[in-house]
Amino acid sequence: MNASLLRVGVDMVNIRELANMLETSETTFLDSCWTEAEQTYCAGSVPRLAARWAAKEAAMKALGHGLGEVDPLDIEVQAVEGEAPTLHLRASAAAYAAEAEINSLALSLTHETDFALAFVVALGAGAISESPAQTAVRLAVTDGFPTREPGSTTTPLVTP
Repeated sequence: MNASLLRVGVDMVNIRELANMLETSETTFLDSCWTEAEQTYCAGSVPRLAARWAAKEAAMKALGHGLGEVDPLDIEVQAVEGEAPTLHLRASAAAYAAEAEINSLALSLTHETDFALAFVVALGAGAISESPAQTAVRLAVTDGFPTREPGSTTTPLVTP
């Protein structure tokens, strides 16, 4: 059942806190949270690992299920240098996406000195179509939009 055609999730990770956790934990922490491909891509870069952790948390929020329900390894951030990162879901994460009728995910990542942030948008079938009310508003706005007078180089902000 599709409860919502559009879902969003956002998460922010403190890079220094994650660095401390990685320094004080065994390699099992790294292996239980990031796939081998993610670890290879990040090559030990804590900001990159933090951004990927934020992406996993944001994806869980967009799916409507938390860490206790979704294995972090079931959400993988795939990246190719010079291209936007994408999310690959498997097992529990893929099952929750199918249950929610989510057929598309968009991901945005960023990191600075102290924080990493991820934003996930999940779309279901028909999420892009307009409701009748949205169509009416769009038509009312575009039909009444001021146009340029012939020969003019400016568009008036207010029609006379």
